[in-house]
Amino acid sequence: MTTCPHCHSPNIVRNGKCYYGKQNYKCRHCRRQAVAREPERLFSRDDLLKEMLLERLSLRAIARIFKVSVGWLVPRVKALWQQVDEQLPLGNLEKTEVELLCVEADEQWSFVGAKDCPVWLWQAVERGTGLVVGYHVGERNGEGAKGLWLSIPAAIRLKALVFTDGLEAYGAVFEKGQHQPKGKKETTRMERLNNTLRQRCARLVRKTLSFSRSWENHRLAIRYFLYNYNLERLAIKPALL
Repeated sequence: MTTCPHCHSPNIVRNGKCYYGKQNYKCRHCRRQAVAREPERLFSRDDLLKEMLLERLSLRAIARIFKVSVGWLVPRVKALWQQVDEQLPLGNLEKTEVELLCVEADEQWSFVGAKDCPVWLWQAVERGTGLVVGYHVGERNGEGAKGLWLSIPAAIRLKALVFTDGLEAYGAVFEKGQHQPKGKKETTRMERLNNTLRQRCARLVRKTLSFSRSWENHRLAIRYFLYNYNLERLAIKPALL
C-alpha cells in the first residue's frame, strides 16, 4: 500500500497486523486504518470448482452453474477429492512441547443412499488451535470410537486429555484417566465445528436432498473439507506452520 484508500495521502505507516495476519496500515493524515488489498485473482474453472466444493452446494447445483452434466462433473470432483492426503495437516502440533493437549470429541449423524442407512462422522478437535486432529466415518458403536482414536496421530494421543459428551463407546476405548465425560459444556469447540460442517457441507445437512449415494464419495467429500478446514486454521495462525 502506497497511499491511504480514504484520503489518498502518501503519509502512511505500518500498524501491526489484523486478525488474519495481513499487514495493517495507519494514515497519519486522516488517522484511519486499512489493510492492503490483494491483487484481483482470476479463477480458472478448476480453481473455482475447488472453492465450490467447500461451500454448501450439491453436485447438481455446481453442474448447473458450469452448464455441464453431472456425469461429466463427478469424475473431475472425485479426482480433486483424491488429491488430498489421508492425514490432515496439523502444522507443528505433533511436535509441540506442551505436556497436555485438550481434545474434544463428538459424533454427528448423516446418511448415505437413504435415511434408513445412517452413517456417523466421528471427529476430534484440539481445543487451543481448533485443528481437527482425527476423524472416522462409520457406525455409532465401539468400532467407530476406536476408529476415531486410531485416526489421531500417536504423538497427540500420548498427551491428549479427551473431553466427550459421555457416550459409552468412548469409555470403552479411551483410557480412564484420559477420558473426561464432562458433557456438552466442555465440548463447545466441537459443537461449533459441527455447526460449521452442517452450514458448509450439503451432504451433512439434517434435511437434504444433497446426500451421497456412495459411501466412498461420502468419506472423500468429508476428508476434502476437513483437510481444507485445517489449512484455513493454519493460515489464520501461521505460527503453527
